Amino acid sequence: MGLFERLRGGASIPRKGNAFQSLSEGSTLWRQAVSKGYDDLLSASDIADLSRLFQQRHLLAHCEGMVDQDYISRSGDQTYAIGQQMEEAVGHAIDLASQLIGELKKLV
Repeated sequence: MGLFERLRGGASIPRKGNAFQSLSEGSTLWRQAVSKGYDDLLSASDIADLSRLFQQRHLLAHCEGMVDQDYISRSGDQTYAIGQQMEEAVGHAIDLASQLIGELKKLV
């Protein structure tokens, strides 16, 4: 969010306070600001991984890592069953987020 705020420099690109917790909302804001969304900066498989990892982050932060139907529906992840405890995949999420931030910095 800090990078986006620096880019905006007070410009009037409206956004919700937590828009960057959603890949689609964050990507839309960047597309409005610099004509490139996340799908222009990462491969389709990286975007799919990042989407799944964002859903996992939500489970870890709000559901103590307990898999529910909403997670399976949103992520498409069939490696877990409802009620199963999720394992953290933080390392891969950090790698993909770092790659995305690096690409966004090039645009600012």
